[in-house]
Amino acid sequence: ILHILYIISVNIDDCPDHKCQNGATCMDGVNTYNCQCPPEWTGQFCTDDVDECRLQPNACQNGGTCSNMHGGYTCVCVNGWSGLDCSENIDDCAVMPCTAGSTCLDRVASFFCSCPFGKTGLLCHIDDACISNPCKAGSQCDTNPVNGKFNCNCPSGYKGTTCNDDINECTIGPNPCEHGGTCVNTEGSFTCQCARGYSGPRCEQDVNECGSNPCQNDATCLDQIGDYTCICIRASWVLNAAS
Repeated sequence: ILHILYIISVNIDDCPDHKCQNGATCMDGVNTYNCQCPPEWTGQFCTDDVDECRLQPNACQNGGTCSNMHGGYTCVCVNGWSGLDCSENIDDCAVMPCTAGSTCLDRVASFFCSCPFGKTGLLCHIDDACISNPCKAGSQCDTNPVNGKFNCNCPSGYKGTTCNDDINECTIGPNPCEHGGTCVNTEGSFTCQCARGYSGPRCEQDVNECGSNPCQNDATCLDQIGDYTCICIRASWVLNAAS
């Protein structure tokens, strides 16, 4: 009797006659089995194709275009990417585009050349014209990456190819000095000689002649342009009238 019970308790392997397809693995159960499908297939017997292009996220990365196939998919990658799912960045530095002595930095569908001192240009193939310091002190020198020529960004008050020409601010437009002030050109700038009653860098400030309180005997000082007037108190006027 024990022998008979032992035979009955042994699970029969249902996988020998399984119907799993497309490379699926049969998983035996109790009086049944299940099909463990590869990623490309689904369904009870792994006969239904998985549309990888409808998955979220898309099977193709980095903007690639997905096309579903029976049992798989294909990706058309955008420029700069490769691989089955467009996940591999193409190394644009592999062909060594930069001039010897420079450093190539790979980017997506492009590259950047980091130039050594004295070299410039997209491929570091041009001598840097700014090395000779052609611009006047205080100017900013920039090198054209196409032809290697320099360009000087001049500070205020200077002009010219190398910023050595002084700008005469007194003649290039309206008088920069206000209220009739006289403009005097200086190296890189100008000064203003103000008319009487005005002060400041551009003669924009009215001088308050009453500031020093020039009126006496408690009189009120009235400021004017380049001058002042004292308004005397009434007691003084009565005294003058009686005399």
